Amino acid sequence: KAVVSTQSTGKVEGKPIMVILHKTWCGACKRLKPVVANSHEILQLSREFVMVNAEDDEAPAENAEFSIDGGYIPRIIFLDSDGNIRPEYTNVARGEKYKYFYPSVDEITRSMNNVLQGVAIKTEL
Repeated sequence: KAVVSTQSTGKVEGKPIMVILHKTWCGACKRLKPVVANSHEILQLSREFVMVNAEDDEAPAENAEFSIDGGYIPRIIFLDSDGNIRPEYTNVARGEKYKYFYPSVDEITRSMNNVLQGVAIKTEL
């Protein structure tokens, strides 16, 4: 539900979308929350995104597209401003396994910057 309305917002604002999928009972998710919340760098970059915090039942479980690379949590998935999932934007530090898992600020901001560079290239074409 939240993701669908956000996809419309992304289109209107022309911004890419960053979706954080997590659960309240998940230990790794609980550790990720302060990492994101306390990072000035993520806050600065988030101004260039439509941000979605999909927790528990808000996660688009019925949408198989959001289950890329499995169903583990937490995951951060990027969408373009049209609401299309961009599976190529992954955590390169993770390799092939758990490539949408981001435990650190550096890993998150690296992908955020990669997405913004990709968007800039797209708009220049």
